[in-house]
Amino acid sequence: MAVINTNVKALFSQAALASTARGQTVAMQQLSTGKRINSARDDAAGMAIATRMTHQIRSLNQAVRNAGDAVSMIQTAEGATNQITDMLQRMRELAIQAANDTNSNDQRSYLDLEFQQLKKQIVQISENTDWNGFPLLNGTAGEIVGPLPVYKATGNGLYDSTLTHSVVANSAITSVAGSTVTTSGTGTLDKSGHLEIKLTAAMVAAQAGTAELRMEDGTVVPLSFTIVESTTGSGNFDTVRFKDTLLTGKDGTFDVKTSVANVASGEVLSVDVARSFKQIQPIKSNDVIINDVGVPLALVKNDTISPQTSGNAISSAIARAAAINEVYGLTGVRAVVQKNRDDGRRHVGRRHSEGHQHRHGHHQRLHLGQVHHGGEQHPCVP
Repeated sequence: MAVINTNVKALFSQAALASTARGQTVAMQQLSTGKRINSARDDAAGMAIATRMTHQIRSLNQAVRNAGDAVSMIQTAEGATNQITDMLQRMRELAIQAANDTNSNDQRSYLDLEFQQLKKQIVQISENTDWNGFPLLNGTAGEIVGPLPVYKATGNGLYDSTLTHSVVANSAITSVAGSTVTTSGTGTLDKSGHLEIKLTAAMVAAQAGTAELRMEDGTVVPLSFTIVESTTGSGNFDTVRFKDTLLTGKDGTFDVKTSVANVASGEVLSVDVARSFKQIQPIKSNDVIINDVGVPLALVKNDTISPQTSGNAISSAIARAAAINEVYGLTGVRAVVQKNRDDGRRHVGRRHSEGHQHRHGHHQRLHLGQVHHGGEQHPCVP
C-alpha cells in the first residue's frame, strides 16, 4: 500500500521565503528607481495621480521646447531683417548722395549700380531665408492673420417666365347624361381658369354665343364661340369652337366636342385649364463650390413658401440659399434671398388697375381689368 508523506513545516518555510522574496523585490525596485510607487500594485490611486502629473510635466517641457524653437525662428528672421534694414539705409544714403549736383553722370551711374545690387540682394535674402525648410520673408508661409475679407455677390438666380397651359385631366364635362367631352384645336392655350359654356336655345339656333372664363383671381373674361359641324356636311353640330380668342392668345382654335350627335339648349360644358412654370433644375450636391467647400443638395423641406405641388420648391431661391447657408460655418459665405414685392394703383372710374411685380430681382408690369379704347371694352389680363 502506497503512502504519501507531506512535510507541512517545509511548505510553511517555502511560503515564508516566497513572501520575503516578494517584499525584497519591491524594496530593491524602490531603492533602484528612487520611487515609492513603481506600479499600480504599490498604490493605485497614487499611481493615477503620478501619471497625470507626469504627462502634464512632459507636455510643459515640450511646450518650453516649442517656445525655444519659435524664439530661434524669430531670431533667424530678425537677423535677415537686420541685414535688409542695413541695406535699405545704405540705399537711402546712396540716393541722397546721387542727388548732389557736384556728381557727374558717370559717378551717378556707379552709385546706381550699387543701389541696384542692393535691391537684388534684398530680394535674395527674402527668398533664401527659411526655417526648417519653409521660407520666412517672402510672404508664402503661414496663414493669413486678421479678419477674413468680406465679399458681396449679387445674382438674379435662374428664372424662366415661360408659362405652360394645359387642360386638366378629366375636367372636360357636360351636363348631358351619358355624354363625354374632348378638347382639341390648332391654337396654343395662353390663359388658365375655369371655362364654362351655358348653351341657350338662341345660341343653338344662331350657332354662336359667348362663354365665360373665370380666372384664378376671380376675373371673368367673356369669350366668343361658334357651334360647328364635327365633319362638314354631316349635320352634327357637336363642336364648340373658340377661334382667335384670348384663350389661345388670339391665334388658332380651341374646340370642345361632345360625344352626342348635337349640342342642345340648356346643356352646360365646362373645362379647367391649368398653368405651370418651366421647372428649373435644383442644385445637386457639389454643383456649387465656395471656398473649396461643396454646397450640399437643395431640399424641398427648406422652402415652405413656394407651392409644393409644382415641383419648383426644390429649385427655388429659398431652397438654394438654405443649401448655401448650411455650410456657412465652413465657407463664411451667407446667402440672402431678395424679397418679393407687389405694388400698383387703380384708376378710379376706368375699371383698370396696373401694378408691378418684383420676383427675386426680376421686374414685371401687370395690367388688370377693362380698358376702354374708342368706346370698346378690351379685357386686359396678365
